[in-house]
Amino acid sequence: MHGGSNGRGSTARGVVREVGSGFPRRVLAGLIAAVALLTGLVTGPSAMAADLPYGPYTCAAGFVWREAVPADLVCVTPQIRSQITTENTLGPSRREPNGGVYGPDTCKPGFVWRETRPSDRVCVPPASRDQARADNANAPWRLADPGATPRGGVSVSTTFHQLGGYLYATGSGLGPNGVVRFYAVGINTTGPYSLGSLNVSASGTLPGWQYVADIRCRGGQTQPATIVVLDQSSGLVTTAGTTDAFRHCG
Repeated sequence: MHGGSNGRGSTARGVVREVGSGFPRRVLAGLIAAVALLTGLVTGPSAMAADLPYGPYTCAAGFVWREAVPADLVCVTPQIRSQITTENTLGPSRREPNGGVYGPDTCKPGFVWRETRPSDRVCVPPASRDQARADNANAPWRLADPGATPRGGVSVSTTFHQLGGYLYATGSGLGPNGVVRFYAVGINTTGPYSLGSLNVSASGTLPGWQYVADIRCRGGQTQPATIVVLDQSSGLVTTAGTTDAFRHCG
């Protein structure tokens, strides 16, 4: 498990190593950042990411990267990661050898696509798909610092009122027909603070500026809050900017 009260201690290195697949974790994290930059996912580096031993997607204590597919840095328990490795090995034997109604990836009876992200068509028992969805939904809470993740394809803006402000969002590059959830960090809460969710269009966008939440100010809040975004179809966590609504009291 990760050591230290902030979940970033030297023991964290051991947690990631203990389920190593032979591919250097630091190299993988670097590749993720490079690919995100080239595809426009990242609009600027996080200053906090440099403090984390494995970059912005360093897991909290007791969790490791899932790595179900390339670039999958969703944090899960070591047991689930071992299960994923076994599923990847058994996946081909669970497909119909001659294909079927869903093409060459059609699963044999009793199996479904795992769908850790839309492109993940490894055939698994239905309970494994349910597990993948649950792990995606919990992704922000399992990071050492979700506010240190890179900027993604979503942006936010705030319209202030006397008691705080209304948060709006727009974006692209998201899982088509999926759901994105919004959280605030840096407001003295235990874990990310849930704000709301939006449905993604078939083209993977949040068209226009859409209402997310009515944020009320908090006494004693002196810094802007960072807005964290979860693309639930893939478990990808990114940031979308900041808001001053939590400290806008009148």
